[in-house]
Amino acid sequence: MRDSASFGAASLGVLLLVGAALGTGVARTAVDVSDGLTWLPDSPRGEVVQVNPASGRPEVRLRVSGGDALLDVTQKDGLLVILDRRDGQITVLDLATLLASGRRSAPPGPATKVLVSEGRVYVVDRVAGTIANADPVTLVDVGKPWRAGKPLADVVADEAGLVWAADYDGRLHTLEWVADGFRERSGEQVRGAGPATVLVPHARGVTIFGLDGGVVRQVGTGQDVSGSTPRLPGEVLAAQSSPVGLAPAAVPGQGTVVFVSGDRVVRVDTSRLGCPVPSRPVVFRDKVYVPCRGDGKVIVLDRAGKRGGADLDTPGDGDPEIVLDDGKLFISDPGAERGVIVDSDGSTRSVTIRSPSLPVVDPDRPPSTEVPSPPRPSPRPELPQDRDQGRPPESPSAGVPTGGSTAPGGGQVPGAPPGVTVTLANRSATELAVTVSWGAALDNGEKVTGYTVDASGAFTGGTRSAQTTETSAQLSFPCGGSTFCSNGRLDVSVKAWNRVGESTPGTRSWSVPSASDPSTNTPPPQTQTQPPTNDPPPTNDPPPTTTTTTDPPYTPPPPPPVTVPTAGAAVITTITAPYGPTDYTRRVAMSPPSDWAGHDGACQLVNTTQGYTVTISCGATSADIAVETGPNRIVVRAVARDGSRSVDSAVKNAPGPREPQCGKYACFGSGHIVELSPTGKSVDFGQAGAGIGFLVIAVVVQVVGRRRPEEEESER
Repeated sequence: MRDSASFGAASLGVLLLVGAALGTGVARTAVDVSDGLTWLPDSPRGEVVQVNPASGRPEVRLRVSGGDALLDVTQKDGLLVILDRRDGQITVLDLATLLASGRRSAPPGPATKVLVSEGRVYVVDRVAGTIANADPVTLVDVGKPWRAGKPLADVVADEAGLVWAADYDGRLHTLEWVADGFRERSGEQVRGAGPATVLVPHARGVTIFGLDGGVVRQVGTGQDVSGSTPRLPGEVLAAQSSPVGLAPAAVPGQGTVVFVSGDRVVRVDTSRLGCPVPSRPVVFRDKVYVPCRGDGKVIVLDRAGKRGGADLDTPGDGDPEIVLDDGKLFISDPGAERGVIVDSDGSTRSVTIRSPSLPVVDPDRPPSTEVPSPPRPSPRPELPQDRDQGRPPESPSAGVPTGGSTAPGGGQVPGAPPGVTVTLANRSATELAVTVSWGAALDNGEKVTGYTVDASGAFTGGTRSAQTTETSAQLSFPCGGSTFCSNGRLDVSVKAWNRVGESTPGTRSWSVPSASDPSTNTPPPQTQTQPPTNDPPPTNDPPPTTTTTTDPPYTPPPPPPVTVPTAGAAVITTITAPYGPTDYTRRVAMSPPSDWAGHDGACQLVNTTQGYTVTISCGATSADIAVETGPNRIVVRAVARDGSRSVDSAVKNAPGPREPQCGKYACFGSGHIVELSPTGKSVDFGQAGAGIGFLVIAVVVQVVGRRRPEEEESER
C-alpha cells in the first residue's frame, strides 16, 4: 500500500532546507474582511449575524431566509453572498445599505457552490457540470458559462484568480476568465481521482484529495507534492482554503483526517482522540482545528498529527461550525446563543451570537427612518388610494401583486410575467433545447431588474434555471438516462424581480412532442372581426365549389442503424510515463482507424485490470489513465449510441511502478528515493544535514540508478 509522498531525488533535499522557513501562516478563507466585523450564519432562524469581536456582541441581524435554513456565508472582496442549501436561493447583499441587490435560484443541496475571487462571483452547478460568472450586484449571468460535459466533483478558486475544476472522470481543469468567457489554460488526468475528489485552494494552485483512490497531490503551487494514502471511501470535507504547506481534509465516515504537512502526507485516526466523526477542518496558527460532529467540541492537531492543544468545548452539543476571519477563529453551534473566539495568540473568550433585543433587519426593505419622507405621487393616479374601502376585495388580476414588500415612494415587487410559452428549439440524440418566452411584467412603481426562469422535469438532474434581462431564454436538457426527450413533461415558472423583491411566478406546463410530430406549443390562430359595411345584401347564388387537398402526414426517415467499430483493432500505439516511472499515471497515445474515429457512440479508455475508466473522444490521439503496481491491461472501448453493446480494441500492456526496495538509509523505486528506510528514520540529521544528505544520495542515484534500456522498453 502506498502511504508516503514521493519526489525527485534532487529536489527533495532542497525542499527539506526550504521547508524549515516556509509552510507557516494563517489561511485566508471565504470570509475575508478588514473592517474588524464578522458575519456568522444562524441557520435555525434563517439569519446572518454581524458580530463585533472586540465587544463580543452582535451588531446586525439580517433575515435572509425562512427558519431551519442551511446557510453558507461567503464574504470576500467587499461582497457578502449567502447560499441557502435548503432551497438553492442565492442572495447578494449591499454592505453599504444592507439591502439585497440581487438573487438567483440554484439547485438545492450540495450540488451548488458559490465562489468569490477578484471581485467576481462564480456559481457552480456540480451535477450539471457548469460554472457561471454572475454579476456581483444582480447575480445575472455575465458572458458564457463553462460546461464540463459531465458532472463536477469539486470546484475552487485560488487567490491568483484561477478556477480549478475536477470532474467525475478525474480530470483537473484550470480555468481563467477572459473577456466574456472562461478559457481553459490546462487540463490533466489525475490518477485515482474521481467523483469523491475534493480540492483545497492556496495562494497559487490546489491540493487534490482523491482519498477513495488513495491519491493526494498538489498542483500549481510551485512546490508540488505527489503522495498517497490507503483508500478511504466516503464523504470528504476539505478545508475551504489553507497555506500550501498545511492542507487538511476530513473523512467523517472513517474517523480520519488526512493532511499535507510540508513534504509529507499525515493520516490521523481522530476517533482515538475522542472525535469519532470529524467535520470540515480549518488551519489557524499553524495548527489544524477539527470540529467533532455531535460532540460540541473542536480538537486541535499539530503538523505531525499529534494533539496541538486542549480541546475547545462549544456551547451546545450539536455540530460545531468554524469561521476564520481577520486573524481570529469563530466557533459556534447552530442554535446556540453563544460561541467561542480564538485569538491569534491562542487564547479563547466568549462571544454572543443571538441577542433577542437586537432588531431583525429585512434586506428587502430599507431601514426605517425617524422622519419618513413624504410619498411621491402614485405612478398610476387612476387607481384611487381608497379603492378597497367600503366593498369586498376584488380578486387580483394578472400582473398585480396582492401584497409584499414596498420600496420608498410606493414601489412594490413586479407583477407576474404574463403569457409564458414554451417552444421546441432543437433536439438531438443527446440534448433537447426549448425557448421560453413571456410578456414584460408590470413594474408596480419599481423598475424590473431581470427575470428568473426555472424548469423541472424527469430529466437527469431534475431542474434547470436561467437568469436574463430579456423576455425570453433558452434552456437545454440532457436526454440520457430517461425518456424525457421523447415524451416528457416540463413545468416552467418565470419570476420577475426588482430592488424590492421577486414576483409571483407565471407558469406553463409543456409536453415534449414526439419525434414524428413537428408541432410545438403553437398558440391558437387569432380571429379578426370585420366592422359592418354598407355593401348590398348578398344574392342567393350558390357558393362556388372548392376543393381541399390534404397533404399526407410527414413521416421522418428511419434513424441510421446502430453500429460499432471493428473489435480488436489496433487503436493504442504507445504507453509512456509522463511523470516518471514511480508515478501512477500513464499516457496512452492512440491512432484510431477511420471506423473508430468516426464512431457515433461513446468511447472510453479502460484499465481492465484495475477497473479505471476515462471518457474520451472517439477520435482522441492521447489520454491519461491511472495504473497500479504490476501489470495493467489497457484498451479503448467503443459503446453503441443506444448502449446496447460495446467492443474493445487490441490490448496494450502497461507495467505499473515497482514497489520500493529499502536499504539501510533510504527506499528506492525505479531509480528514485521515495522514502527514508525504516531503519534510517530514527537517525536525526538535523534540517540542514538531512537536506545535504539527500543531495548526496541523489548524486549516487544518478550514477548507479540509471534505468536500463530494457526497463525503458517495458514502458512501451
